[in-house]
Amino acid sequence: MLPRAASIGLLLLLLGLAGYAAWTGWHAVAGTEIGFHGVVALLLGVVLTLGITGLLVWLMRFSQRRGFDQ
Repeated sequence: MLPRAASIGLLLLLLGLAGYAAWTGWHAVAGTEIGFHGVVALLLGVVLTLGITGLLVWLMRFSQRRGFDQ
């Protein structure tokens, strides 16, 4: 088991690497335009992701309140 400081350090390192990847990816596609179909796909992806997330959280709370997690 890792000590607490090592765990936090590892998580901060991973966060930094994810930030670096996002930064370089953002600049790699600079100047690229998204068409109508791309915007629709992006919006559908966001809405469906949030919907599935909300459904799963609701199911988790429902299961916990009904005692299915015992």
